[in-house]
Amino acid sequence: MCHSNHDKKVILITSLLMIKKSIITLGLALVAMAGQAQDARICQPKAEHILTAAKNHLPEGIDELLAPDFHYSTIKQPMATKVLKQIITQMPAISSWNLLDSEQDSSVLTLRYTITKPDSSTSEATIIFSDDNLVLEANLLPGKVSLQKANPTAKAMPEVKMVRVPIHRHDGLPIVTVTIDSKPCNMFFDTGAPGVILNSKYFDHNISGQVMGSGGHGAVGTGTVSGMHHVKSMDMGGITLSETDIMTSDLSNLETVGLAVHGILGQSYYKDFDVLFDFKGNEIVLLSPDTTHQWLLNEGYRCQSVKGVKKGHLLTFNCQVGGVPVVLAFDSGAQNNLLTSDWPQLHPSTVKGIKKTHLTGYGDGRASITKGKTTLTFGGRTFKKQQTAFSDVSRLKESKGIDGLFGCEILAKQKLLISYKRQELLLID
Repeated sequence: MCHSNHDKKVILITSLLMIKKSIITLGLALVAMAGQAQDARICQPKAEHILTAAKNHLPEGIDELLAPDFHYSTIKQPMATKVLKQIITQMPAISSWNLLDSEQDSSVLTLRYTITKPDSSTSEATIIFSDDNLVLEANLLPGKVSLQKANPTAKAMPEVKMVRVPIHRHDGLPIVTVTIDSKPCNMFFDTGAPGVILNSKYFDHNISGQVMGSGGHGAVGTGTVSGMHHVKSMDMGGITLSETDIMTSDLSNLETVGLAVHGILGQSYYKDFDVLFDFKGNEIVLLSPDTTHQWLLNEGYRCQSVKGVKKGHLLTFNCQVGGVPVVLAFDSGAQNNLLTSDWPQLHPSTVKGIKKTHLTGYGDGRASITKGKTTLTFGGRTFKKQQTAFSDVSRLKESKGIDGLFGCEILAKQKLLISYKRQELLLID
Protein backbone atom coordinates (compact mmCIF):
# COMPACT_ATOMS: atom_id res chain seq x y z
CA MET A 1 0.00 0.00 0.00
CA CYS A 2 1.38 3.36 -1.02
CA HIS A 3 0.98 6.70 0.73
CA SER A 4 1.32 10.12 -0.73
CA ASN A 5 3.82 12.53 0.70
CA HIS A 6 0.91 14.40 2.30
CA ASP A 7 -0.33 11.23 4.03
CA LYS A 8 3.16 10.48 5.27
CA LYS A 9 3.39 13.95 6.81
CA VAL A 10 0.01 13.49 8.55
CA ILE A 11 1.07 10.11 9.95
CA LEU A 12 4.40 11.56 11.13
CA ILE A 13 2.75 14.56 12.81
CA THR A 14 0.17 12.30 14.48
CA SER A 15 2.91 10.01 15.79
CA LEU A 16 4.89 12.95 17.11
CA LEU A 17 1.82 14.33 18.87
CA MET A 18 1.15 10.95 20.50
CA ILE A 19 4.78 10.72 21.63
CA LYS A 20 4.62 14.29 22.99
CA LYS A 21 1.39 13.49 24.84
CA SER A 22 2.99 10.40 26.37
CA ILE A 23 6.03 12.42 27.44
CA ILE A 24 3.80 15.10 29.00
CA THR A 25 1.73 12.45 30.81
CA LEU A 26 4.87 10.74 32.08
CA GLY A 27 6.31 14.10 33.09
CA LEU A 28 3.20 15.02 35.05
CA ALA A 29 3.31 11.67 36.82
CA LEU A 30 6.97 12.17 37.67
CA VAL A 31 6.24 15.70 38.92
CA ALA A 32 3.46 14.36 41.12
CA MET A 33 5.76 11.66 42.47
CA ALA A 34 8.52 14.20 42.98
CA GLY A 35 6.04 16.50 44.73
CA GLN A 36 5.24 13.80 47.27
CA ALA A 37 8.94 13.03 47.78
CA GLN A 38 9.66 16.74 48.06
CA ASP A 39 7.00 17.10 50.76
CA ALA A 40 8.78 14.51 52.88
CA ARG A 41 12.16 16.14 52.29
CA ILE A 42 10.77 19.53 53.29
CA CYS A 43 8.56 18.39 56.15
CA GLN A 44 10.84 15.97 57.95
CA PRO A 45 13.45 18.63 58.85
CA LYS A 46 10.62 20.84 60.13
CA ALA A 47 9.26 18.02 62.28
CA GLU A 48 12.71 17.36 63.67
CA HIS A 49 13.13 21.09 64.33
CA ILE A 50 10.11 20.83 66.64
CA LEU A 51 11.51 17.71 68.32
CA THR A 52 14.88 19.42 68.77
CA ALA A 53 13.10 22.43 70.27
CA ALA A 54 11.33 20.08 72.70
CA LYS A 55 14.61 18.37 73.60
CA ASN A 56 16.30 21.72 74.29
CA HIS A 57 13.15 23.37 75.72
CA LEU A 58 13.58 26.24 73.24
CA PRO A 59 10.36 27.23 71.40
CA GLU A 60 12.05 30.00 69.38
CA GLY A 61 11.41 29.81 65.62
CA ILE A 62 8.34 27.58 65.96
CA ASP A 63 5.76 30.12 64.73
CA GLU A 64 7.05 30.20 61.15
CA LEU A 65 6.62 26.42 60.86
CA LEU A 66 2.91 26.44 61.75
CA ALA A 67 -0.05 26.64 59.40
CA PRO A 68 -2.59 29.46 60.01
CA ASP A 69 -5.14 26.84 61.11
CA PHE A 70 -2.64 24.87 63.23
CA HIS A 71 -4.13 22.99 66.17
CA TYR A 72 -2.56 21.03 69.00
CA SER A 73 -4.64 17.88 69.29
CA THR A 74 -8.13 19.45 69.50
CA ILE A 75 -6.90 22.85 70.73
CA LYS A 76 -7.47 25.50 68.09
CA GLN A 77 -5.83 28.84 67.43
CA PRO A 78 -4.95 31.24 68.91
CA MET A 79 -4.48 29.00 71.97
CA ALA A 80 -2.82 26.14 70.09
CA THR A 81 0.52 27.89 69.51
CA LYS A 82 0.68 28.95 73.15
CA VAL A 83 0.03 25.38 74.34
CA LEU A 84 2.65 23.95 71.94
CA LYS A 85 5.30 26.39 73.19
CA GLN A 86 4.43 25.68 76.81
CA ILE A 87 4.69 21.94 76.22
CA ILE A 88 8.03 22.39 74.41
CA THR A 89 9.46 24.25 77.42
CA GLN A 90 8.14 21.58 79.80
CA MET A 91 8.79 18.35 77.90
CA PRO A 92 10.33 15.44 79.81
CA ALA A 93 13.97 14.75 78.94
CA ILE A 94 14.48 13.38 75.41
CA SER A 95 17.55 11.36 74.44
CA SER A 96 16.71 10.63 70.81
CA TRP A 97 13.93 9.97 68.31
CA ASN A 98 13.36 7.83 65.23
CA LEU A 99 10.89 8.15 62.39
CA LEU A 100 8.41 5.34 62.99
CA ASP A 101 6.39 5.73 59.80
CA SER A 102 4.95 8.29 57.40
CA GLU A 103 1.60 8.37 55.67
CA GLN A 104 0.55 10.67 52.86
CA ASP A 105 -2.91 11.12 51.42
CA SER A 106 -4.21 13.70 49.00
CA SER A 107 -3.92 16.64 51.38
CA VAL A 108 -1.73 15.89 54.41
CA LEU A 109 1.51 14.15 55.35
CA THR A 110 1.60 12.43 58.75
CA LEU A 111 4.95 11.71 60.41
CA ARG A 112 5.07 9.50 63.51
CA TYR A 113 8.13 9.39 65.72
CA THR A 114 9.25 7.15 68.56
CA ILE A 115 10.78 9.28 71.33
CA THR A 116 13.34 7.66 73.63
CA LYS A 117 13.92 9.06 77.12
CA PRO A 118 17.09 8.79 79.26
CA ASP A 119 15.60 5.86 81.19
CA SER A 120 15.08 4.04 77.83
CA SER A 121 11.29 4.32 78.05
CA THR A 122 9.54 5.46 74.87
CA SER A 123 6.53 7.45 73.76
CA GLU A 124 5.09 8.45 70.41
CA ALA A 125 4.81 11.88 68.81
CA THR A 126 2.73 12.75 65.76
CA ILE A 127 3.23 15.77 63.50
CA ILE A 128 0.90 16.40 60.55
CA PHE A 129 1.68 18.72 57.62
CA SER A 130 -0.69 20.54 55.29
CA ASP A 131 -0.33 20.53 51.50
CA ASP A 132 1.78 23.70 51.71
CA ASN A 133 4.34 21.95 53.95
CA LEU A 134 3.34 23.73 57.17
CA VAL A 135 2.55 22.01 60.46
CA LEU A 136 -1.19 21.52 60.66
CA GLU A 137 -1.35 19.44 63.86
CA ALA A 138 1.06 18.22 66.53
CA ASN A 139 0.87 15.95 69.53
CA LEU A 140 4.10 15.52 71.50
CA LEU A 141 2.76 14.16 74.78
CA PRO A 142 0.98 10.90 75.57
CA GLY A 143 -2.51 11.20 76.95
CA LYS A 144 -5.46 13.34 76.02
CA VAL A 145 -4.98 16.99 75.17
CA SER A 146 -8.09 18.94 74.34
CA LEU A 147 -9.23 22.49 74.78
CA GLN A 148 -12.11 23.81 72.76
CA LYS A 149 -12.13 27.44 73.79
CA ALA A 150 -9.73 29.97 72.31
CA ASN A 151 -8.99 32.64 74.89
CA PRO A 152 -7.72 36.23 74.75
CA THR A 153 -3.99 36.80 74.78
CA ALA A 154 -2.47 38.37 77.89
CA LYS A 155 -2.30 42.14 77.64
CA ALA A 156 1.06 43.91 77.62
CA MET A 157 2.49 44.96 80.94
CA PRO A 158 2.24 48.67 81.74
CA GLU A 159 5.30 50.90 81.59
CA VAL A 160 6.90 50.18 84.96
CA LYS A 161 10.49 51.30 85.63
CA MET A 162 11.08 49.98 89.15
CA VAL A 163 9.13 47.75 91.51
CA ARG A 164 10.10 46.71 95.04
CA VAL A 165 8.55 43.39 95.98
CA PRO A 166 8.72 42.24 99.63
CA ILE A 167 9.65 38.59 100.10
CA HIS A 168 9.56 36.06 102.89
CA ARG A 169 11.45 32.81 102.68
CA HIS A 170 10.34 29.26 103.23
CA ASP A 171 13.08 26.61 103.44
CA GLY A 172 15.34 29.30 102.00
CA LEU A 173 13.15 29.85 98.91
CA PRO A 174 11.71 33.32 98.11
CA ILE A 175 7.94 33.73 98.25
CA VAL A 176 6.16 36.84 96.93
CA THR A 177 2.55 37.97 97.19
CA VAL A 178 0.72 38.20 93.88
CA THR A 179 -2.88 39.38 93.60
CA ILE A 180 -4.89 37.03 91.38
CA ASP A 181 -8.51 37.96 90.69
CA SER A 182 -8.47 40.31 93.72
CA LYS A 183 -7.12 37.64 96.11
CA PRO A 184 -3.59 37.71 97.63
CA CYS A 185 -1.65 34.56 96.74
CA ASN A 186 1.69 33.11 97.85
CA MET A 187 3.92 32.23 94.91
CA PHE A 188 7.47 30.95 94.76
CA PHE A 189 9.64 33.37 92.76
CA ASP A 190 11.37 30.76 90.62
CA THR A 191 13.67 31.80 87.76
CA GLY A 192 14.20 28.11 87.00
CA ALA A 193 10.58 27.75 85.88
CA PRO A 194 9.93 29.00 82.33
CA GLY A 195 6.37 30.15 83.00
CA VAL A 196 3.66 30.65 85.59
CA ILE A 197 2.02 27.58 87.14
CA LEU A 198 -0.97 27.68 89.48
CA ASN A 199 -1.69 25.14 92.19
CA SER A 200 -4.70 23.07 91.10
CA LYS A 201 -5.64 22.79 94.79
CA TYR A 202 -6.75 26.44 94.71
CA PHE A 203 -7.37 27.10 91.01
CA ASP A 204 -9.81 24.71 89.42
CA HIS A 205 -9.85 23.78 85.77
CA ASN A 206 -12.35 26.42 84.59
CA ILE A 207 -11.95 26.21 80.81
CA SER A 208 -13.99 23.84 78.65
CA GLY A 209 -12.00 20.80 77.59
CA GLN A 210 -8.94 19.29 79.21
CA VAL A 211 -5.20 19.62 79.15
CA MET A 212 -3.56 16.48 80.47
CA GLY A 213 -0.20 14.85 80.10
CA SER A 214 3.13 14.43 81.78
CA GLY A 215 5.74 17.01 81.13
CA GLY A 216 5.65 20.04 83.41
CA HIS A 217 8.93 20.56 85.20
CA GLY A 218 11.00 23.12 86.97
CA ALA A 219 14.75 22.93 87.18
CA VAL A 220 14.84 20.11 89.73
CA GLY A 221 11.59 18.24 89.28
CA THR A 222 8.96 16.93 86.94
CA GLY A 223 5.23 17.28 87.28
CA THR A 224 1.95 16.87 85.48
CA VAL A 225 0.03 19.63 83.77
CA SER A 226 -3.52 18.99 84.92
CA GLY A 227 -5.55 21.82 83.44
CA MET A 228 -5.91 25.47 82.49
CA HIS A 229 -7.32 28.24 84.64
CA HIS A 230 -8.60 31.48 83.16
CA VAL A 231 -7.31 34.47 85.15
CA LYS A 232 -9.06 37.82 84.80
CA SER A 233 -6.30 39.82 86.46
CA MET A 234 -2.88 39.20 87.97
CA ASP A 235 -0.77 41.87 89.64
CA MET A 236 2.58 42.08 91.40
CA GLY A 237 3.47 45.63 92.37
CA GLY A 238 2.03 47.09 89.18
CA ILE A 239 3.32 44.40 86.82
CA THR A 240 0.07 42.99 85.51
CA LEU A 241 -1.49 40.43 83.23
CA SER A 242 -5.16 40.29 82.34
CA GLU A 243 -7.56 37.89 80.66
CA THR A 244 -5.08 35.06 80.21
CA ASP A 245 -5.00 31.28 80.64
CA ILE A 246 -2.45 29.68 82.95
CA MET A 247 -1.60 26.02 83.32
CA THR A 248 -2.34 24.32 86.63
CA SER A 249 -0.58 21.47 88.40
CA ASP A 250 -0.66 19.74 91.77
CA LEU A 251 1.86 21.67 93.89
CA SER A 252 0.68 20.36 97.24
CA ASN A 253 4.09 18.81 97.93
CA LEU A 254 5.52 22.34 98.19
CA GLU A 255 3.20 23.19 101.07
CA THR A 256 3.77 22.73 104.78
CA VAL A 257 1.54 23.23 107.81
CA GLY A 258 0.50 26.87 107.91
CA LEU A 259 1.80 27.70 104.43
CA ALA A 260 -0.47 27.79 101.39
CA VAL A 261 1.42 27.80 98.08
CA HIS A 262 -0.81 29.10 95.31
CA GLY A 263 1.68 28.77 92.48
CA ILE A 264 5.09 29.29 90.94
CA LEU A 265 5.99 32.63 89.39
CA GLY A 266 8.27 31.67 86.53
CA GLN A 267 10.46 33.72 84.28
CA SER A 268 7.92 34.62 81.60
CA TYR A 269 6.22 37.00 84.05
CA TYR A 270 9.27 39.22 84.62
CA LYS A 271 11.63 38.37 81.73
CA ASP A 272 11.59 41.98 80.49
CA PHE A 273 13.04 43.24 83.80
CA ASP A 274 16.41 43.07 85.51
CA VAL A 275 15.93 41.25 88.81
CA LEU A 276 17.84 42.25 91.95
CA PHE A 277 17.76 39.75 94.84
CA ASP A 278 18.31 41.21 98.31
CA PHE A 279 17.65 38.39 100.76
CA LYS A 280 19.06 40.31 103.73
CA GLY A 281 16.75 43.22 102.94
CA ASN A 282 13.85 40.79 102.34
CA GLU A 283 13.00 42.16 98.92
CA ILE A 284 13.31 41.66 95.20
CA VAL A 285 13.68 44.77 93.04
CA LEU A 286 12.52 44.63 89.41
CA LEU A 287 14.13 47.25 87.17
CA SER A 288 13.57 48.29 83.59
CA PRO A 289 16.92 47.43 81.92
CA ASP A 290 17.38 50.95 80.54
CA THR A 291 17.24 52.42 84.06
CA THR A 292 19.28 49.81 85.97
CA HIS A 293 22.70 51.48 85.67
CA GLN A 294 21.54 54.88 86.92
CA TRP A 295 19.44 53.34 89.70
CA LEU A 296 22.44 51.37 91.00
CA LEU A 297 24.56 54.55 90.95
CA ASN A 298 21.88 56.47 92.82
CA GLU A 299 21.75 53.73 95.45
CA GLY A 300 25.53 53.91 95.86
CA TYR A 301 26.14 50.28 94.94
CA ARG A 302 29.46 48.92 93.66
CA CYS A 303 28.97 46.15 91.11
CA GLN A 304 31.07 43.45 89.51
CA SER A 305 29.81 42.07 86.21
CA VAL A 306 29.92 38.36 85.40
CA LYS A 307 29.03 37.53 81.80
CA GLY A 308 26.73 34.59 81.19
CA VAL A 309 25.21 32.63 78.32
CA LYS A 310 21.48 32.13 77.97
CA LYS A 311 20.46 28.53 77.32
CA GLY A 312 16.73 28.27 76.90
CA HIS A 313 15.20 30.29 79.71
CA LEU A 314 18.22 29.74 81.99
CA LEU A 315 21.25 32.00 82.34
CA THR A 316 24.46 29.99 82.73
CA PHE A 317 27.93 30.86 84.02
CA ASN A 318 31.39 29.34 84.01
CA CYS A 319 32.16 28.38 87.60
CA GLN A 320 34.42 26.13 89.62
CA VAL A 321 33.46 23.71 92.36
CA GLY A 322 36.49 22.83 94.45
CA GLY A 323 38.65 23.89 91.51
CA VAL A 324 36.77 21.71 88.99
CA PRO A 325 35.36 23.73 86.02
CA VAL A 326 31.57 23.48 85.62
CA VAL A 327 28.76 25.30 83.83
CA LEU A 328 26.02 26.22 86.30
CA ALA A 329 22.67 27.89 85.72
CA PHE A 330 21.22 30.46 88.09
CA ASP A 331 17.91 29.34 89.62
CA SER A 332 16.21 31.20 92.46
CA GLY A 333 14.04 28.11 92.92
CA ALA A 334 17.06 25.98 93.85
CA GLN A 335 16.96 25.50 97.63
CA ASN A 336 20.57 24.25 97.54
CA ASN A 337 23.18 24.22 94.83
CA LEU A 338 22.77 21.18 92.61
CA LEU A 339 25.31 18.89 90.94
CA THR A 340 25.13 15.47 89.30
CA SER A 341 24.48 12.47 91.56
CA ASP A 342 27.89 10.90 90.90
CA TRP A 343 29.84 14.06 91.74
CA PRO A 344 30.98 12.81 95.21
CA GLN A 345 32.40 9.67 93.59
CA LEU A 346 34.06 11.55 90.72
CA HIS A 347 35.45 14.41 92.84
CA PRO A 348 35.53 13.20 96.46
CA SER A 349 38.06 15.82 97.59
CA THR A 350 35.64 18.65 96.68
CA VAL A 351 32.85 17.55 99.06
CA LYS A 352 32.71 17.54 102.86
CA GLY A 353 30.09 16.34 105.32
CA ILE A 354 28.22 14.01 102.97
CA LYS A 355 24.82 12.84 104.26
CA LYS A 356 21.49 11.49 103.03
CA THR A 357 18.51 13.84 103.25
CA HIS A 358 15.46 15.08 101.34
CA LEU A 359 14.98 17.85 98.79
CA THR A 360 11.68 19.55 98.08
CA GLY A 361 11.01 20.08 94.38
CA TYR A 362 8.04 20.66 92.11
CA GLY A 363 6.57 17.31 91.13
CA ASP A 364 9.07 15.13 92.96
CA GLY A 365 7.71 15.43 96.48
CA ARG A 366 10.48 15.08 99.05
CA ALA A 367 13.01 13.08 97.07
CA SER A 368 15.80 11.27 98.92
CA ILE A 369 19.18 12.65 97.87
CA THR A 370 22.77 13.08 98.99
CA LYS A 371 24.01 16.44 100.28
CA GLY A 372 27.37 17.88 101.23
CA LYS A 373 29.35 21.12 101.55
CA THR A 374 31.31 22.46 98.56
CA THR A 375 33.27 25.59 97.64
CA LEU A 376 31.89 27.54 94.67
CA THR A 377 33.92 30.11 92.72
CA PHE A 378 32.69 32.42 89.99
CA GLY A 379 33.27 36.03 89.00
CA GLY A 380 36.55 35.92 90.89
CA ARG A 381 34.78 35.34 94.21
CA THR A 382 34.78 32.24 96.36
CA PHE A 383 31.81 31.09 98.42
CA LYS A 384 32.65 28.43 100.99
CA LYS A 385 30.48 25.87 102.78
CA GLN A 386 27.83 25.85 100.07
CA GLN A 387 25.10 23.33 100.84
CA THR A 388 24.97 21.22 97.67
CA ALA A 389 22.57 18.48 96.63
CA PHE A 390 23.69 15.67 94.33
CA SER A 391 20.90 14.42 92.11
CA ASP A 392 19.94 13.56 88.54
CA VAL A 393 20.64 16.54 86.27
CA SER A 394 20.71 14.53 83.03
CA ARG A 395 17.88 16.61 81.53
CA LEU A 396 19.92 19.79 81.95
CA LYS A 397 23.17 18.16 80.85
CA GLU A 398 21.80 16.49 77.73
CA SER A 399 19.60 19.33 76.51
CA LYS A 400 21.65 22.39 77.46
CA GLY A 401 25.13 21.27 78.51
CA ILE A 402 24.50 22.45 82.08
CA ASP A 403 26.31 20.67 84.94
CA GLY A 404 24.06 21.94 87.72
CA LEU A 405 22.44 24.90 89.46
CA PHE A 406 23.22 27.58 92.00
CA GLY A 407 20.61 29.70 93.71
CA CYS A 408 19.48 30.38 97.25
CA GLU A 409 22.75 29.29 98.88
CA ILE A 410 24.47 32.19 97.10
CA LEU A 411 21.53 34.57 97.53
CA ALA A 412 21.63 34.08 101.31
CA LYS A 413 25.17 35.50 101.32
CA GLN A 414 25.38 37.79 98.30
CA LYS A 415 23.16 40.52 96.88
CA LEU A 416 23.05 40.11 93.12
CA LEU A 417 21.22 41.21 90.00
CA ILE A 418 20.32 39.04 87.02
CA SER A 419 19.86 40.64 83.59
CA TYR A 420 18.40 38.33 80.97
CA LYS A 421 18.53 41.07 78.37
CA ARG A 422 22.28 41.69 78.80
CA GLN A 423 23.01 38.06 79.78
CA GLU A 424 24.97 39.02 82.85
CA LEU A 425 25.00 38.77 86.62
CA LEU A 426 26.03 41.67 88.85
CA LEU A 427 27.60 40.94 92.24
CA ILE A 428 26.53 43.92 94.35
CA ASP A 429 28.26 45.44 97.38
